[in-house]
Amino acid sequence: MERGLGALRTFNVIDTLAGHPPRTNFNMFRLDGAYNMRIARVEGRFPWHRHTNGDEGWLVLKGRLRIDVEGEESQEMGALEGTMIPKGLVHSPIALEEDTVVAVFNIDKFAHEYVEPEPDLQAFNETDVK
Repeated sequence: MERGLGALRTFNVIDTLAGHPPRTNFNMFRLDGAYNMRIARVEGRFPWHRHTNGDEGWLVLKGRLRIDVEGEESQEMGALEGTMIPKGLVHSPIALEEDTVVAVFNIDKFAHEYVEPEPDLQAFNETDVK
């Protein structure tokens, strides 16, 4: 449910995700035409990949998430914890609890390069909120 007065609008993350399958990313807003804030319900493991044109920030809003990183120790996060994944770092997020919800921050036209032989192409189903 959205509500707002004039130029401002508010949204409820859980209401926005209701009725949509996990891994549906909603672009909630863009800042300065260059930065995105997406929300998603996370399920299972995302394919191993890297971002070729920018850093990515993750903030866990609900549940638990682990980000496995090639050649480094994994990072586990709970609600209201986050991390920044540097451009080029090979990683694979995985939900540790059912109904994990995240906010993801990145640049516009964000690029993924998969490192698995046959990636799960359903991993990122992105939708703009109007």
